[in-house]
Amino acid sequence: MKHEDIAKQIIKDVGGAENINNAWHCMTRLRFNLKDEKKVDYAALEKIPKVVGTKYQSDQLQVVIGTDVADYFAPLAKELGLDENSQQGDTEKKGAVSLFMDTVSGVFGPIVPAIAGAGMIKGLMAGLVALNVISNQTDTYLVIDMIASGVFTFLPFFVAASAAHIFKTNQYLAIAIAATLQFPTMTNAVAEGNISAFRLFGLVPVPVFNYAGTVIPIIFAVLALSYIYRWVDKVLPQVLRTVFTPTISLFVAGLVTLTIIGPISIHLGNLLAAGVAGLFTISPVLAGIVVGAIRPIAIFTGLHHAMTPIALQNFANQGYDMLMPMMFMANMAITGATAAIYTKVKTKEEKSIVLSSAVSGILGITEPALFGILSKYKKAFIAATIGSSVASAFISFFGVRIYGYILSSIFSLPAYIGQYFIFAVLGIIIALVLSFVLTYMLVPKEMDEDTELTNEVDLHAVSKGDYVPLEDVPDEVFSTKMMGEGFAINSTDGAVFSPVSGTVTTVFPSKHAIGIKTSNGVEVLVHMGIDTVALNGQGFEVFVKEGDKVSVETKLAQMDLAYIRNQGKETMIIVVITNMDRVLSFSGMRDLEGQHPAGTLLERAVLN
Repeated sequence: MKHEDIAKQIIKDVGGAENINNAWHCMTRLRFNLKDEKKVDYAALEKIPKVVGTKYQSDQLQVVIGTDVADYFAPLAKELGLDENSQQGDTEKKGAVSLFMDTVSGVFGPIVPAIAGAGMIKGLMAGLVALNVISNQTDTYLVIDMIASGVFTFLPFFVAASAAHIFKTNQYLAIAIAATLQFPTMTNAVAEGNISAFRLFGLVPVPVFNYAGTVIPIIFAVLALSYIYRWVDKVLPQVLRTVFTPTISLFVAGLVTLTIIGPISIHLGNLLAAGVAGLFTISPVLAGIVVGAIRPIAIFTGLHHAMTPIALQNFANQGYDMLMPMMFMANMAITGATAAIYTKVKTKEEKSIVLSSAVSGILGITEPALFGILSKYKKAFIAATIGSSVASAFISFFGVRIYGYILSSIFSLPAYIGQYFIFAVLGIIIALVLSFVLTYMLVPKEMDEDTELTNEVDLHAVSKGDYVPLEDVPDEVFSTKMMGEGFAINSTDGAVFSPVSGTVTTVFPSKHAIGIKTSNGVEVLVHMGIDTVALNGQGFEVFVKEGDKVSVETKLAQMDLAYIRNQGKETMIIVVITNMDRVLSFSGMRDLEGQHPAGTLLERAVLN
């Protein structure tokens, strides 16, 4: 049965949509607040494929599905007219920068191969031009440049398609918004420079801007589209949705993008440029510190384009520029941090992407490194920012300047030959070495996934405390082993460590449960407390995120035991293997009575 069919059957067997006041889900269960519990057909519910069991407790009906419960809640929420995102409890609070980088990382993940490949070609061609091996006026160069530059020029199209997946909206409408920004009417108006804005309905200004290669406008445009589309689809009658939902959504989102989102993004870049120009009037060294620090994030957001006119104006006014050497230092710092990541990743695919991104970076094309690597490893991004800032301040102190516009790549070095050459070289060394060393120190090494897999998985104590057999856990979903085999720990200090080595697959928004998958495919659930989803994250501090590599020495979370108990909740930490089809046998390894320190080997699963 499809997810949608199972969701419909569950709704029917709990008494129909009219019997449901509210529905949400935790890590493993669908939860319902019902009008009349007597209308529930428990026998029918438990016959539904994927329903492991049922339980009625604390005025809630709990339908046990497993760790893939979210896949079934989404169609169920749609059937009930609920917001599938708002029903999962309070989302984990993140800083604005962290949330933004996570979003951009998710958007650019699928695009990385295209950016990396194009960046490598573009960087190599720029190097050959700088060395006078080839002229950028030849047909050969122009043809190859089309292959390399297409991705960067029409980057909004790629971003739109990927962002639509992240924000769960129509992919083709998202691409249509990108096409709106780069339609020839707009690009020609920019090239001709005759008008500053179109007049919509004769009144509303639509500013004329060049959106080629931009990132931020289209990400926020697609985010807006996702809300507009859902709202329109919700208010329109079913019979009108097929035609009018995309029509209205495209029209409204297009107007919002052209009149508000796009112009604001461009103006932010211009404001950044004005601030940078002001810094140079105060102190070149201060400018070096600030520009070096903001340059990586400026490239990351696409706001760096606003700095180019400053450099060009400097050439016109004074015959030289000190801003472009700082851009050079930033590129080298980004390259150094990316190169350090090569020593941290293990799979051949990851190493290949990192290597090509680092090569592109040293050739002057940093988008593959920023979007594909550093957005994922935030500590490496910080290291690159520090390296960029220190190196830029260094060269500014010695007055390093350049006398003509050139791509900021290693092939640009001959342009610095003269009295500032040695300081430019030292700046490059500082940028590369400092960012490499900081990244190497800050980013933990990933576990080797190429090692030979065993047919056993050892489960260790997740916290200091008393071992509790799963049968004695005061929650029948676990005690009857509906979810799988495992054990529990009555923690004495609330510190929660990983029971296995593997990769974090899920961190539930309410922070009370974490899913981990071992290299040989065993899925382990760490469930902190009983019925603690109701606390909405209060009393829990989580130190890992999805995709993190963990070992038995990795601290996953910290529980505030006193707070949780004061809320009337059980603090027992439960560990279960949720895909028992992979397990041939499960047995204790020792006398398990009494208290054990975190990391103690407790159970072993033999795989089939």
